[in-house]
Amino acid sequence: MKNKTNQKGQAPNLCKHSSGQALLIVVLVMAVALTIGLAVVSRSITDIKISRQEEESSRVFSVAEAGIEAALIGGSLSDDIGGIQYSVTSTTMGGGTEFVFPKATETGDIQTIWLVEHDSSGNLIATPFYTASSLSVCWEDTDPETALEVSILYKDAGVYKIARGAYDAEAASRGNSFDLPDGDAAGCPTGLGRKKTLTWTDFGITLDSNTFLISLRLRPIYNQAKIGAVGVGGSGGILPSQGKCYESTASLSTSGITRKVQQCQFHKTPPGIFDYVLFSEGGLTK
Repeated sequence: MKNKTNQKGQAPNLCKHSSGQALLIVVLVMAVALTIGLAVVSRSITDIKISRQEEESSRVFSVAEAGIEAALIGGSLSDDIGGIQYSVTSTTMGGGTEFVFPKATETGDIQTIWLVEHDSSGNLIATPFYTASSLSVCWEDTDPETALEVSILYKDAGVYKIARGAYDAEAASRGNSFDLPDGDAAGCPTGLGRKKTLTWTDFGITLDSNTFLISLRLRPIYNQAKIGAVGVGGSGGILPSQGKCYESTASLSTSGITRKVQQCQFHKTPPGIFDYVLFSEGGLTK
């Protein structure tokens, strides 16, 4: 058997071809390994970056919450905590002709709409504020139908008194002896389909320099509902403030992370049991 020769009569160098193939395989393996390594490193760097951002975001959010807490107790409205700056702004709830509670009120719970003003510390100023002769309460038209109990707290010649009314569009079928609401809800905020205009003289209340309104206490019955009130406007027909909303903004300048927290706080109100107990500023006479 004859060996193959090249043109010069020499046998081909098989070792040279084999070493070239091995080098190519090594280069390919190194390229794949380098690609995998770079992917792992990139993933690790991304994970570390995300973890750092989450940790910084959590810190910024905590500082924003701390700003809210500081504002609620009368502290600083702006400060720096651990390199994170926060600032708090406040807006008044109420102060116009309409006020609607932001969430539906559960059955049996009581919401208070103040008809006198509060000072900057949230203390009650027991002097006349809402002096118009009437005011409308509005609530949702729900299924099943919501009824509304209204308690009017007022001060008459130095004596605190309370008057009540209850209104239900289904009063006849339920046999509860409640009064009917108004025939339409014209003038109520959007979404509130039931209305009752309260005229103080219907409750035996005559407003003058010695007799003035303190608050409305509103309690939904049979179903939860959003509720609110609408003043008549003009002189003496504007609702006073009902509380404040605080918005705290915190930011970390090094990363540009910013977080906002908002919390609303109504003026303090008596507990629900207040409406159903005998209250006397002086002693009790049997």
